[in-house]
Amino acid sequence: MSYLYICNTSSDNISKVNLAAFKEEYKIPLNQDKLNRVGPHDICPYKDKLLIANSYNNSLSIVDINENKEIESYFIGMHCNGVSLFGDNAYIICGESNCLIVFNLIKRKIIEEIPCESFPHSISIDKEKGIMVIANMQSDSITLIRCSDKENIANIKVAPYPTKAIFTPNGRYVLVCESNMGIHEYGNLKIIELISLKTVGNVKLGNCPVDIYTEENYSYISNFGEGTISVVDIKRMIEVKRIKIGGMPRGIVKEGRNIYIGDNYNNLLVELNLDKENKKVIPIGGEPTGMTLI
Repeated sequence: MSYLYICNTSSDNISKVNLAAFKEEYKIPLNQDKLNRVGPHDICPYKDKLLIANSYNNSLSIVDINENKEIESYFIGMHCNGVSLFGDNAYIICGESNCLIVFNLIKRKIIEEIPCESFPHSISIDKEKGIMVIANMQSDSITLIRCSDKENIANIKVAPYPTKAIFTPNGRYVLVCESNMGIHEYGNLKIIELISLKTVGNVKLGNCPVDIYTEENYSYISNFGEGTISVVDIKRMIEVKRIKIGGMPRGIVKEGRNIYIGDNYNNLLVELNLDKENKKVIPIGGEPTGMTLI
């Protein structure tokens, strides 16, 4: 049975959704004292736990998925936007302090702080290659860093306000959402070959693309500013379809022939079937953002 865990940024909780029944089974609270806003923004699995990057109270939450509760929380740095995992280290990007924090999950402490460019917004790690990519929104760039020694491999300029950068499953390309946020231009999916670090494709998308889920041949991108999902053929480097979802689609994942999208505006989870292009919706928490499947 597959579960989808979703960060509800404005309601300070995590939705646990049973995908077989398409039902929210549980809301995991992160602000037990109700005194401070938490702002869960990104999420990744670690053994039988979840790691949550919280942008409002600048912390990393550790959630036990068997007990459905937060068991630990640690101050990390200002405006935690993203979290990813390599070995027993959590890598957390801090948007306001422009740094990458390495938090060791065995010692439960920060072991390193690495400077980033301006306002890092997403982090993704290719575990086979041991390389991470960070999208820096305000410096219009992506940064590639080697996990073993934390050496900067490359800084690559991209179009304005990149919101997400990830690796393709085969490790051949880096895909970048160039949102062009606020400049009245539609966004792009930039395709960068990892060996040469050269741009090999630019695919026109919708208004303000913010998140990507990718498979070997196809990528699915949420266009936050127009309520659509772009389907991109990676091999042909073209948008093959744009599907109307409504609202403000943010986080996006795929399971089987269904895509799951968090609607930030209506506080809904949308299930879109790719074959029939019909959709179902259920209410969840406020501003669904980061997602992970377990």
